[in-house]
Amino acid sequence: MAKQTKTPANNPSSRLENILAYMAAGLIGTSILAMLAALIIAATGSATPGVGKQNLPVILVFYPQFGLIAGAASIIALLTVNVRRRSRENRNS
Repeated sequence: MAKQTKTPANNPSSRLENILAYMAAGLIGTSILAMLAALIIAATGSATPGVGKQNLPVILVFYPQFGLIAGAASIIALLTVNVRRRSRENRNS
């Protein structure tokens, strides 16, 4: 008789993997967009009302610093969950 495999939709760890993957993509993507927005604002000079004075929005300055770190942490968590799931599946096979 053929060996039956679990479908990914029934596996609860696949939901966690999907959440981590989308979270990583979202955090890294929005961090890159925030960096590009800060560069464009600084390059056009709209952020410089006075000479040598830049008033960039605070979110554009600090979000990429934390967003990229959180995105990298979610990628590491995704890899950890994936490795644990595969090792568990190999033991059960």
